[in-house]
Amino acid sequence: MKKSGIIAAVLLAVGALCVFSGRWPIGKPHEVSGENFRLGTYVKLRLLGEDKNFFEGELAAMDGEIVRLEGLFSVNIASSDISRLNGAGGEWVKVTPETAALVKRSLAIAALTDGAFDPAIGRIVRLWGIGTPGARVPKPAEIRAALRSKGYKEVTVRENGGECYIKTPPGLWLDLGAIAKGHVADILKERLAADGVKRAVIDLGGNLDLVGDSPEGRPWRLGLQHPHKPRGEYFGVVEVSDRSVVTSGPYERFFEQDGVCYHHIFDPATGYPAKSDFDSVSIIDRDSALADALCTALFVMGRVKAEKFLEKNGGLAAVFVLASEDKVLVTPEARKIFRLTDKNFTVDTIGGESP
Repeated sequence: MKKSGIIAAVLLAVGALCVFSGRWPIGKPHEVSGENFRLGTYVKLRLLGEDKNFFEGELAAMDGEIVRLEGLFSVNIASSDISRLNGAGGEWVKVTPETAALVKRSLAIAALTDGAFDPAIGRIVRLWGIGTPGARVPKPAEIRAALRSKGYKEVTVRENGGECYIKTPPGLWLDLGAIAKGHVADILKERLAADGVKRAVIDLGGNLDLVGDSPEGRPWRLGLQHPHKPRGEYFGVVEVSDRSVVTSGPYERFFEQDGVCYHHIFDPATGYPAKSDFDSVSIIDRDSALADALCTALFVMGRVKAEKFLEKNGGLAAVFVLASEDKVLVTPEARKIFRLTDKNFTVDTIGGESP
């Protein structure tokens, strides 16, 4: 893209979202950015403000915090709290207060969604191996064996004398992959606010957290990835400030076998990739961890259960793309910030009438 003195510029292009800025103001602030492979994805951090040297130090500190948190929550790091717990064979495992807090939050959201989001799905995730060279379709007997437990209901968290412990039954593995990136984004956002950073973009591979307004003092404009088109092409735009935007869909990670496509969003009730009415789910919220988990839960629920959930839990800003027709569904809260750009789609409301 060619730059002129005052242009519409693309600030950031990511797998599920495109972030746009309008006009750069006179006296453009310094911009410090960095990209590293963390949390199983490419993490991009962008800070904007006047003190470039301070932001360079802040950027390094944020990356260090991501590495530290990944070392607690990742199932792919043998020394992490979660890996140690999964290998404990049913024994109590001492964990950090941060891990205990995230597991407790995960269990609460699992209960809220009646198990559509379930952090106790680790054996199923490992069995399928989607996104790895070993991806395969497991045998039905293998899936049945992995689903023998009652899932999240069998996970116990306790505190004793200021120390935190977690216990799971033998064979039950936790996997926080559907909430950890959102949780990390929330922690980074809190740190930035405490350090006086007023404008930033935190991109954790499709989990996007926007701090403050865009450089010209207006809400950020984000393009939502079109699930049927190449990356970077979008079907609609949302305008937000100080919000997290998380998008999930079956087009992100999948493999094909014998003409059948198997994606990475599993139904905890069946152990198979969820058969959903949706091709894409986007959640816009201040709470990135909640948005992250609910993207998975609502996709697994499908249209009928998702609508009942939204009617019961009002106030959520969500945007859905239906799989069976060219239609976008938006909640009343999302209607306030969403604009359709692909005229091949129509828009309808889900979760109640707009007030």
